[in-house]
Amino acid sequence: MWLSGCVPEAGTRPTGRAGPPPGAEVVETTGRFGGTLSYALAGEPDTFNYFAATDARSRLAAYLTTGTLLELDPIEQVIKPGVVESYSVEADGRRVTLTLREGVRFSDGVPLSSDDVIFTFDRVLDESSRNVMRDLLWIDGEPLRVAKIDDRRVRVEASAAFASIEHLLATVPVFPRHRFASDPSRPIEEWWTLGTPPGEMAGLGPYVIESHEPGVRTEFAANPHYWKVDSRGSQLPYLDRVRLDYVEDPNAQVLRLLSGRLDFMDQLVRPEDLRLLRERPGLVVEDAGPSGNLTFLWFNLNPPRDEAAGLRSEWFRQREFRQAVSSAVSRSAIVATVFDGLASEAPAFLSRAHRRWHADNLDYFDSDPARAREILRGAGFTWQEDRGELVLLDPRGRTVSFELLTRSGDALGRIAALLRQDLAEIGIRMTIRQEEFRAVISRVMRSQDYDAAMMNLDIPLEPQDMRNLLLSTGSMHIWRPGQATPETEWEAEIDDLMAVLDNVRDPARRVAAFRRVQEILAWEMPLVPLVNRNVLVVRRASLRNVRAAPVFPYAWNGVWSFFQDERED
Repeated sequence: MWLSGCVPEAGTRPTGRAGPPPGAEVVETTGRFGGTLSYALAGEPDTFNYFAATDARSRLAAYLTTGTLLELDPIEQVIKPGVVESYSVEADGRRVTLTLREGVRFSDGVPLSSDDVIFTFDRVLDESSRNVMRDLLWIDGEPLRVAKIDDRRVRVEASAAFASIEHLLATVPVFPRHRFASDPSRPIEEWWTLGTPPGEMAGLGPYVIESHEPGVRTEFAANPHYWKVDSRGSQLPYLDRVRLDYVEDPNAQVLRLLSGRLDFMDQLVRPEDLRLLRERPGLVVEDAGPSGNLTFLWFNLNPPRDEAAGLRSEWFRQREFRQAVSSAVSRSAIVATVFDGLASEAPAFLSRAHRRWHADNLDYFDSDPARAREILRGAGFTWQEDRGELVLLDPRGRTVSFELLTRSGDALGRIAALLRQDLAEIGIRMTIRQEEFRAVISRVMRSQDYDAAMMNLDIPLEPQDMRNLLLSTGSMHIWRPGQATPETEWEAEIDDLMAVLDNVRDPARRVAAFRRVQEILAWEMPLVPLVNRNVLVVRRASLRNVRAAPVFPYAWNGVWSFFQDERED
């Protein structure tokens, strides 16, 4: 939606803003004040609380309303000060001294102090809490310790050397102690639900929740006490409001964009819609290249639940079988057919979007059915014909078949159909089971009642954020989570390498260690990588200062600098 009438010129302060604090961060940007940004989410968030956010919708709401101690610039892929104006890290990475910006206030006007930082860490690390950050703030079996130096300075200390403690602090938002004083025993993740009145919430983000209509929309207003200013010293954000409408049907989203009721689309843009959108005057289509979002499949390597599962488990546990499946997949066909060329083949765990860590020249098992058959033959598999179709037999003469579990709808169903064709070329019979997303997660993480599964996952920029996935003890070690001790030598080696990444601050040694992790993943193939979706943004030409990043928050990166320019409408 667009405001009519005049828009204040850049460099002026709109009414209703308290003005920037003395220690405001200067952002090299210019723009025009006023306007509302309209955006559609494919469903309502589960929570407004960062520490309970497990889905992308909830993470977006938290991104708009919270501020972290340090900030990750997802385009430059570096850590910068956030609500902290300066920080110093001791040589071994165990201790960090942080100085808060002078005069910063929460959105309700209450000053930020060291007490809020200590309160946040205490509540996140509380043993009764099950928030999403708690496990990440434990180093070498001990929680981070946070001590007050004075009202603006705190010291964060780990029990052991920690290589990227700055990155960890860029993931921790500061919550207002005064808003939680009424119930000090309540776990932090249970606050700020969808039913919480907006006036009870306060944050450090560029926006504050103004109203919420369940199942319909949430509206955000500019934080009157935001702590960033533009190149002319004017308080950000430029936009007065952000409105998130909950629209699950992608066709309805496209129609809203075409009719001017949405200002942009990003993560849910379907390639088949782009041709129509490119032809519409007043719309700009941008392809920001491959993202860190990986679509992959994997096999269930948990202890088999019955005799039939045990039979299939014999195949899945063979490295050669997993390598052959990867070799049989035509990733180029997925890119061309499902994504109309607007994705990138992913023969490896990390995409090129991970500039610092991506390893080149790995031994990929990629799009080579002849190699797949050679690998299987070497592992004792054979073939026979059945009514003109090739059938793969294991070394004991049993037909090889399995079921692939994936989410219903979206592109995953079409990818699954192509995988079935590819695997049929090497004699593997694969059936497809599509279920609602929560049912898929329940099967994978709770009952473990599946053969193989496929999903997409945002792979973070920092390897330490991948510990829950890559460590054998990790709850998201998706092929065999929560192992008491590593079941294989290669998983034990990955555990050791992740310890190097945790404890060694030398950049060259860390890059070398993570290259070795990628070599192991590329050879053992516990995850069969398929494609990285490109970051696609379709926006109205009048929405300016949009710079998409390859990882979350994607097109929302730097939302405080977005502005509406009616001259382009």
